[in-house]
Amino acid sequence: MKHHIKSAFVVCCAAIISLLSSRADTIQVQVGANGLKFTPQDVTIHVGDTVQWTWAASGHSSTSGTPGNPDGLWDSGIQNSGFVFSVTFTTEGTFPYFCTPHGLCCGMVGSVTVTEATDTVQITRAQYTTSTSQLTVQATDTSDTATLTVSVTRTGEILGTMMNRGGGNYTARFTGIANPRSITVTSNLGGSDSARVRAR
Repeated sequence: MKHHIKSAFVVCCAAIISLLSSRADTIQVQVGANGLKFTPQDVTIHVGDTVQWTWAASGHSSTSGTPGNPDGLWDSGIQNSGFVFSVTFTTEGTFPYFCTPHGLCCGMVGSVTVTEATDTVQITRAQYTTSTSQLTVQATDTSDTATLTVSVTRTGEILGTMMNRGGGNYTARFTGIANPRSITVTSNLGGSDSARVRAR
């Protein structure tokens, strides 16, 4: 009997991990770019997503907790420019963090808010037309009342919102911009998807 319960638990865990990884995103945070700060300072992600910190300057850390009070969830240690550190979040909540050398003295702090998505977004087209500097985006959402926002995956720069065409179909065109190479579409209900932009 114990063997069957253990087997069922393993299968259930594998299914949950598979589900999380199938829609998981990686959110980029710059460490020490343009001063003693995390950019962006605060991010909101979903259960199963990963935050990836990339060091733009030397002598910084990403340490969970508040300045002077690390909570032991993660600690990159003090690293130098070019270092990359990632944490995958598997539970909901708000997770503050700081830079060990500069959190207390200089306010170098950030936070990760983790929520459970209530809808599913899927990018069906992400195409950049070089001759007109135009990005065309099409997406679907399991909710037909969501507000979808398009941003540049690497920097988090918001390009704008998508037009709701009804029936869970959304479109957007952005003209006069550089090729973002990868975009993320985020719903106000919590869902998101990222895709590589195809250029022509």
